[in-house]
Amino acid sequence: MDSTKVRLAVLIDDNDIDLFVQKRFIEINRFAGQVITFRSPLEALDYLSREKDLPEIIFLDLNMPVMDGFEFLERFETLPQQTQLIKIVVLTSSSSGADRERAIRFSNVIDFISKPLGANSLERVKAYFETNPDKETVKIVK
Repeated sequence: MDSTKVRLAVLIDDNDIDLFVQKRFIEINRFAGQVITFRSPLEALDYLSREKDLPEIIFLDLNMPVMDGFEFLERFETLPQQTQLIKIVVLTSSSSGADRERAIRFSNVIDFISKPLGANSLERVKAYFETNPDKETVKIVK
């Protein structure tokens, strides 16, 4: 039996090292069967708007050039209805309470995690998918 929790995950971060480390961590911990990475939120939005095989979860950095994570979240809400089942975990170097509060107001954001993604944080997200099999959006972070 496969112990992965999600079939497909997306990582969005402008930092190649962070993308590599977070992707490997997700793979080693068998959280996702496949992980697709994007250095640009614009590229990720293009992918999400045209792709039929959508991810179950997006791990999103906030602090990126050209388009930040908040602008991604705003544009994400305008995508076709089928994308609205995708859950988003903000994975960021920001420790700002204001950023946290702003991020969790978005309907698809289920958690706000400070980098790096660690075992406890990933276990919390795994538990979310185990206890919410019907894809109901429930916030992990309050």
